Amino acid sequence: MNIQIPTAARGAVRAFVKAHTAWEAWIAAKGIESREAKNADLLVFAVEHDILPEVEQIIAQITGSAPTGAFVPHSNAMGSMVMTSPTPITSNFDVESLLSGVEQFLSPLVKRELEQALLPVVAAANKPAVVQTVEKVVTVAAAPQAPLGAIPYATKTGATIEFAKLFGVRTSQAFGKKPVSLWEAHGVAPVVDPFYVVDVEAMAALALAGEHETNVWAVGPSGSGKTTMVQMFAAFTGRPCVKITCTKQTDVGDLVGSMAAKDGTTFWKDGALLEAIRRPGTVIVIEEPMVMSAGAQMIIQNMTDDHRTYTVHATGEVVKVAPGVCFVITDNTNGSGDETGQYAGTNPANASLVNRFKRMVRVDYLTKAQEASALTQHTGIPLPAAEHVAEFMARARKLPEMEGVALSLRQMVGFVGAFKDGFGAKSAFEMAVLTRLPATERAAMETMATLQWGAEFEALMLGQTAPQAPSSSAASEAFADNAF
Repeated sequence: MNIQIPTAARGAVRAFVKAHTAWEAWIAAKGIESREAKNADLLVFAVEHDILPEVEQIIAQITGSAPTGAFVPHSNAMGSMVMTSPTPITSNFDVESLLSGVEQFLSPLVKRELEQALLPVVAAANKPAVVQTVEKVVTVAAAPQAPLGAIPYATKTGATIEFAKLFGVRTSQAFGKKPVSLWEAHGVAPVVDPFYVVDVEAMAALALAGEHETNVWAVGPSGSGKTTMVQMFAAFTGRPCVKITCTKQTDVGDLVGSMAAKDGTTFWKDGALLEAIRRPGTVIVIEEPMVMSAGAQMIIQNMTDDHRTYTVHATGEVVKVAPGVCFVITDNTNGSGDETGQYAGTNPANASLVNRFKRMVRVDYLTKAQEASALTQHTGIPLPAAEHVAEFMARARKLPEMEGVALSLRQMVGFVGAFKDGFGAKSAFEMAVLTRLPATERAAMETMATLQWGAEFEALMLGQTAPQAPSSSAASEAFADNAF
């Protein structure tokens, strides 16, 4: 079988094939999860169930190689998948032929007036774009798809897996055996980082809250991995993840939306948060909402109450939060405001908002051993060199001058990446860590990062090299410059 599924067509082909009524039984017989199905599995299924021609036409249509008259898939009003074949209707009208039968009864003046009036009608009639649609109904249910350009949504697969098995962890706690639902995000779930280190209790609190649509507040220092934890929850469970980063400038219109105008017509345009709550199964992570105004915070409070609805006052529409939507706030504080001066601009939260988030989860930095292991796996450097970096960062976080300063695994990866690009340890450390710090904190770090420390790191890098993580792996992409 000489056929391949290009990346651009993979989502459409997967949706078409997996909508077939025999798919679930077929994939279960193979002993693999639906979300783990490869391109080859899709093609084998298509051959065995006589739908390969439709798959080929989907690929051809998306890649622009569909021949004239090719069947094009779409969903009809009944939810069935239909294939439509455009059949051109040819026409050859002209003004003279239309008036030939009555011309003898017309004066020259009236004739000229009629010719002018008929010209746009004839021009429209002769356009080749007029088509007749012929439908061939294929007896499979159409998979739900989000509107073009809109935030995608997920479909519950009906399958569950124990928490410990899903995240590959060991725990004697009872939550390890609790079932977690799997979703199909139609190709838009975050990529699983195979080297991600799971904080077992924090992840369990988040994942099991998702089973009950319980809101979660993740609190911890900058760079401790709060947002990454939420994204990995979405990745492992197959859900889309929408990140809303808040600033002092974020206002009600950004979250909810506003009236817009186009071609002389006014219409309502959803904001980022309102659009996201319409999409089933979506994990919504709201970053640092305490820097927003009280009015913008009130929007979150209204959407996250037990009724899970929001009324658009401009239109009167009552929007119900879609099934499976999870709200997660990530914040440096627990909503009580910042009394330390570490997080400038942070406001205390309304007590009613905090109460709507029934689980408040503490997320902290990894241990030195965990950070060293993760650094080795993400960058491929020898473990002793990674331990050298992790131990230094752990000591730096304890400096009085560094209280509240983010020293994250991502910065460690950036330092190692610069070093592997050929920069010396001192230059690499400066561009990855020092340059971003205020003067006092920079001076404290420079005192620690002596020439001896850099020389020791360079010496350790000459040791036996650990296995390299492929440059295209999910691990390396997780820390790419455009990952967040």
